[in-house]
Amino acid sequence: MGARKNSKYNSIYTEIRTAIVNERFAPGDQLPTEYELCQKYSVSRPTVTRALNKLQSEGLVHRRSGAGSFVSSALDSSSKPSQLYFGLLIPRLGVTEIFEPICASIAQQSRSNNFHILWGDSGAHGDSPLVEAAEDTCRRYIEAKVSGVFFVPLELVDGHREGNRRIAQMLNEADIPIVLLDADYLPFPERSNSDLVGVDNVQAGYTLTNHLIEHGATRVDYLYRPNSAQTIFARIRGYKCALLDAGIVPSNSWIHEAEPGDADEVRSLLEGGASDIVCANDATAVMLAHTLEELKVRVPKDVRVTGMDDVKYSKYSRVPLTTVRQPCDTIGRLAVTAMMSRLKNRGAEAVTFSAQPELMVRRSSIRESS
Repeated sequence: MGARKNSKYNSIYTEIRTAIVNERFAPGDQLPTEYELCQKYSVSRPTVTRALNKLQSEGLVHRRSGAGSFVSSALDSSSKPSQLYFGLLIPRLGVTEIFEPICASIAQQSRSNNFHILWGDSGAHGDSPLVEAAEDTCRRYIEAKVSGVFFVPLELVDGHREGNRRIAQMLNEADIPIVLLDADYLPFPERSNSDLVGVDNVQAGYTLTNHLIEHGATRVDYLYRPNSAQTIFARIRGYKCALLDAGIVPSNSWIHEAEPGDADEVRSLLEGGASDIVCANDATAVMLAHTLEELKVRVPKDVRVTGMDDVKYSKYSRVPLTTVRQPCDTIGRLAVTAMMSRLKNRGAEAVTFSAQPELMVRRSSIRESS
């Protein structure tokens, strides 16, 4: 709910700021009243007030008691580009939990690094198709002449690969630097020309697989959902390396692209011999555990399950989930470092910044001795 409220206020802020930057509101012009803005955006007055206060704090707007809000008369086109504005293009913010603390970490560094954050609603809670909403947010950032964009590539929806490429192309053509968060938009192991910041996914896959091997597994299966992000394949590389290092030759039949909530697909996976399963992320692992319970299969006694990310609910699920924790605060700080460095050296080669995962061992991967 918090992400949705922030999204509304930031959408109002971003739209008004864009109109000022592009001189649809000239210096001295009066903005629509708070009542009119409440009606236009279907929001409460405090939400509108918060957006206007932020514009005022940045010197774009001044407010007169009893008269309304006006574009600052001192504002001219030569002064506008001097401030840094970064857009957050996070299509699944509020749905994929790890991005909220990453964005919070980025925002916390805004004062010390002298930048402002724009947050356009890219459709995680809207009625528009996710790809179209993300592309629309990208266009609005270009129109707002942002200094750079933090972008989490789309996943788990039809057309996400083409949408990601279109977004990257639009930003590149506008000469707006991109810092990718969590994943590249090109198929692994290809790399785009944008900096990438995330957890070391190869190490994450290795760590979880090795954990199961150390606890007696002689075969480990890997499960991921269709249309997953490219991070999945980096994690599979780490999974395979851990098997090989243990003297176990991995089989492609142990790697499954399937829906963890589909009982028939899960039943087929079990009939194929899977009993120790590394899931691509916590959401996949929790859905799998729920389906296993429906099938009267016990976790961890019959099947051991691990996830990745360490989202909040992973420790509170029916059987607490073994997973790897993403250091979100570190990822946010590295993202700002990457963006500031890119602005200073536009022509440098793309760089990958990798944070180290932390293994969190819980009941889902430990079989109790009988």
